[in-house]
Amino acid sequence: MAKARKNRVICVANQKGGVAKTTTAAYLGAAFARLNKYVLMVDSDPQSNLTYSMELDEAAQEKAIENNLATIYESGQDADSCTLRVRDNLSLIPASADLVMTELTLDSSPNAISSEPERILRNSLAPLRSRYDYTIIDCPPSQGMLTLNALVAADFLIIPSLASVISLTGLERMIEQLHEIVHGDMALNADLKLLGVLLTRFRRDRNAELEIEAKLRSAPEEFFVFKTVIPDRSQFGLLGELKAQTGRHLTELSMVSYSLLPYLTLAMEIEKILTPTKFPAANKQ
Repeated sequence: MAKARKNRVICVANQKGGVAKTTTAAYLGAAFARLNKYVLMVDSDPQSNLTYSMELDEAAQEKAIENNLATIYESGQDADSCTLRVRDNLSLIPASADLVMTELTLDSSPNAISSEPERILRNSLAPLRSRYDYTIIDCPPSQGMLTLNALVAADFLIIPSLASVISLTGLERMIEQLHEIVHGDMALNADLKLLGVLLTRFRRDRNAELEIEAKLRSAPEEFFVFKTVIPDRSQFGLLGELKAQTGRHLTELSMVSYSLLPYLTLAMEIEKILTPTKFPAANKQ
């Protein structure tokens, strides 16, 4: 009988584009896999960049055309039949361009798809939770229904952000959406927690970025910023470069690979945050 795993669902989201959401989802998932965790990655972005970066073989690509996240939303297809194995302990529910129309329908006529349109993803992933240690959801750069479904399905939220004034606006809006989901009138997911803000494409030779980092780290506790910072050199400006470094090859990179190392550090930091410290029982007199 397969071991039941304590699955943590992590949503990677920010309405601001260009903050390395997909890079973070791809590398963090691969880093957890390198740490011998079982990982399910969910591509919830119509651009399908996470799916593309996984470098699926021809048979998997053909399956993904007919079985993907859009078919889960639109026809109620079970998530298990849409799951592709990338490696032994790394799997993917792919996206497709059909998610564009899916989101339009969810936004304009949500009840035409489901009586609980905000919980479609949560309900579909529920049967898979015991199989994986982590489920990582990559979101589009928007606050639409696809992102809302991901947040309702998640236990934790990671917000990638650049250390720039413009990016801070997107960060603040994500925090507002988090509060609405947790504390709003509908309380769609009262258990959702901010796991942390992740500074990406960071340059320590720029005083403006250092100042913003200091400002964020001195903010209230709910604005937790990961100790791990993703340096600029580890980011890939072209998707082709990301594809060449990820997918089936990513988990075979050296443990000291400069590209993977920051995300291994982040994965270990997350493990430490989510694993309660066990104190020895006091000696009885």
